[in-house]
Amino acid sequence: MKHKKWILLSSIICLIFVFAGWVSWTLFSSGNSAEPINSNTSSNPGTKIEEKSEDFSEEIVNKPAKEEIVVFSGSDFENGHDFIEVFHDFYNTTLCWGRVETADYKDQQEKALRIVEAFKGIKIKDKRLSEDFISIENTAKQVIESEDRDAMIKLHRLFHDLDIYFNGYSKDDTFGVTEYKGI
Repeated sequence: MKHKKWILLSSIICLIFVFAGWVSWTLFSSGNSAEPINSNTSSNPGTKIEEKSEDFSEEIVNKPAKEEIVVFSGSDFENGHDFIEVFHDFYNTTLCWGRVETADYKDQQEKALRIVEAFKGIKIKDKRLSEDFISIENTAKQVIESEDRDAMIKLHRLFHDLDIYFNGYSKDDTFGVTEYKGI
């Protein structure tokens, strides 16, 4: 009789652990997603693409913007294309694929400072792009002031979408967070 009670108790404990693991996985995997959404599917930046296209063609979806739209003075960047590409690569490397919660805050803060510094003396000849750069600057200031993981995610999403729209990627999976949608 004791043996049957022990087996029943062990089974119940195992089921509790399995259920707790499933609940934890469900809660943590649905939160701060770094996956882009398809701009045609939804405008909610937290929504993931449910079906990804298997078409990996090199057809240009967005044409690169002209270099003279963004002019830096007193910055390391030659043009807006380089600026967007450098920071998008940084955020892909440091935040994507589950790295948001373990990202080094000091490293994120230094990049945010670099963003704010680059904007000194910048000239932008497109109103929508200017609004996005203001959003980038304000979000970077949030990261400078506090360890705001949501602000880090927002910076990645802004640079991701601008890399697609401004730099002219062949894919069109965006988070839908930018005003600038290409020319």
